[in-house]
Amino acid sequence: MFLISGCSNINNNEDINICSTTKLPCIDSNEYVLFITNKGNIKLELYGKLAPITVGNFIDFIEKGSYNKTIFNRVIKKPYPFIIRGGDNTSIGNKNKSIDTKIKDKRYIPLEIKLKTSNLPIYGKEIDEPSQINNIELKHKRSYLSMARSKALNSASLQFYILLKSLPELDGRYAVFGKVISGMNIVDLIQEEDFIIEAKRVDS
Repeated sequence: MFLISGCSNINNNEDINICSTTKLPCIDSNEYVLFITNKGNIKLELYGKLAPITVGNFIDFIEKGSYNKTIFNRVIKKPYPFIIRGGDNTSIGNKNKSIDTKIKDKRYIPLEIKLKTSNLPIYGKEIDEPSQINNIELKHKRSYLSMARSKALNSASLQFYILLKSLPELDGRYAVFGKVISGMNIVDLIQEEDFIIEAKRVDS
């Protein structure tokens, strides 16, 4: 159970406060993060009002230093620009950075997607109805930030990706939660094995 009252109960109650019902890190405000990389600086804006658990998870790992000295372990630019993926938990220091010190185990978060027509995000469910896909708040556009995961819907943890082009085929399948607001030229320079020297929470 990711949430104290369960995902289905939350989605049926539009008045509930997500952050008061989950044991996971949760932030329902916009936040800003700076990646200092070996290629230059990248600044991100995170949308906690639209993806509070995803943003809370990301900020919590930022503040624990989990992204420091981690590589961009997958960069796809051919046959066309696709994504750069970061947060590899083997990292340059070869330490597992995705362990939650509270539970002494790897932390996973549910797939979290907010529709324009709902007050609350939908949890643990892909959005595949065309009408719903059109209503997704945060879509896979160039410069946007999304959580990587395995085939399991609720398997996101530490790894993320930044889009090098718009990829609408990913909408409804992965949780977008922020975007690059400066340094997209640096993102375009990133190659596999480039790395984050330091990731930190900053003011707007």
